[in-house]
Amino acid sequence: MKFGIFIFGDNHPELGRSNQKYYDEVLTMAEWAEELGFDSFWLGEHHLYWYGTCVSPPMLIAALGQRTKRIRLGPAIAVPSFHNPLIVAEEYALADNLCNGRLEFALGSGFSPVEFEQFGMSMEEAKEKFWEGTEIIFKAWSQEKFSHHGKHYHFDNISLYMQPLQKPMPPTWLAASSDETLIKAGQMGLPMMGIPFARSQNLADVRAKNDLYANSLAQAGHSGKPNILVAMHFYLHQNEQAAVAGARPYFERAISFHKTHRRPGSKIPQFDNIKQERLALFTTPQDTVAILREYEKIGVTHVIAMVNFGGVPMGDVRRTLELMSKEVFPKFK
Repeated sequence: MKFGIFIFGDNHPELGRSNQKYYDEVLTMAEWAEELGFDSFWLGEHHLYWYGTCVSPPMLIAALGQRTKRIRLGPAIAVPSFHNPLIVAEEYALADNLCNGRLEFALGSGFSPVEFEQFGMSMEEAKEKFWEGTEIIFKAWSQEKFSHHGKHYHFDNISLYMQPLQKPMPPTWLAASSDETLIKAGQMGLPMMGIPFARSQNLADVRAKNDLYANSLAQAGHSGKPNILVAMHFYLHQNEQAAVAGARPYFERAISFHKTHRRPGSKIPQFDNIKQERLALFTTPQDTVAILREYEKIGVTHVIAMVNFGGVPMGDVRRTLELMSKEVFPKFK
């Protein structure tokens, strides 16, 4: 199992923390992650709101590439619907060059209808643009010259001079929550990522979705072990009661965005429920190992930890990272 860190980018106004200060902390966390043996460092893309201030993951990846030397860097996720897909292809190709070929690329359709409304599109249009934009990005990175004529984009004889350093293209993941997207990820032969609490009620549900993806992968003729990544909240302490008490207020602050900006039909995550169902890790290193063993058994190969949600202090973040490095990693590597 491989381990990473996932920075969602939430910087709640009540914290009184400038965006400059926040990103100074993010750069420091990336250095800590490399120091402590994490495999990857991921950044969410959101726009307009405190819930996600990372408006340009490729720009931040370029900065992180100058502060680190080994750790893999990526968006979780890039949302092509917000942009011209040719720009997405160029910017992430440049980021891959600037971080010396350490880009992990991940795509998704996004989840907040409020963001898309502000950009003048419905969720349905955003989904259409996502799939069409993904096709264009793949063409831009794999073909010397290409044309495309779809519903939303039209290009003739396009050739992108800026190409990724990794050939033929960086490792590319697909974020999937619906059964439709899980099946399509398998058909396309792409590694799959997701956030369990956003799409599952319990571990049995996580397993069912993993199995759906793995079966689609096999039926499409893609060989090899499926790569499945999950992103979860982590707040570790040697004392479980201290972990629960410490994590709760920060989680409640971070998740407050969902009360007004969630996708129609989605549920607001509840702290006690996601802890009980092992969809988040607010616990001890020992329990963390036991829970991650269960994830390993249901096919999960990568875990990325959300550790600075809702304004978790840097001292608490450092403790969680150190406990993962010293007491969790050795059980899996």
